[in-house]
Amino acid sequence: MAAAGARRPIPALIFLLLLSLLAAIVWWRVLHRAEQTSTGQSSSSCARPSETAAKAVLPSPAKVRVTVLNGNGRSGLAATVSRQLRARGFKIATYGNDDPVAGVGEVRYAAAYASDATVVHAYFPGTVLVVRAGTASGVTVSLGAKFKAMATRAQVKAALAKASTAPAPTC
Repeated sequence: MAAAGARRPIPALIFLLLLSLLAAIVWWRVLHRAEQTSTGQSSSSCARPSETAAKAVLPSPAKVRVTVLNGNGRSGLAATVSRQLRARGFKIATYGNDDPVAGVGEVRYAAAYASDATVVHAYFPGTVLVVRAGTASGVTVSLGAKFKAMATRAQVKAALAKASTAPAPTC
């Protein structure tokens, strides 16, 4: 009856092996999900950039409404830039003065006008895109102390081509 008192180790080892495998799978999924979250993807159903290679559709300048503000103190700058933008096809809402702005300037917009802001930003290289809270319509350009001139037509064309081929986020 010595055999009745001895336990068989094989079933217990198999159970521990399966339990370890299950724990490893759970931890791998948790860590993999954390990697997706840190790269801006919140779920596996989120399309990757290579899957969203469609070109972003940007509006023409004729459909973009712009307010031009002078944030550097040079007299008449906002009016001059407004005329230049109007000559390039933009709708000018208004122009005026602003508080001092550091750098080249800021392109301010509400989230609903992101594509409009991308178009305006192409005309003002070196400016910073600033998302405003609220539902303000159109885009506001505030010209800063380091503003020299608007982009040339070739620079604008290159910037818009680059912006329109960037994959749109789908998450």
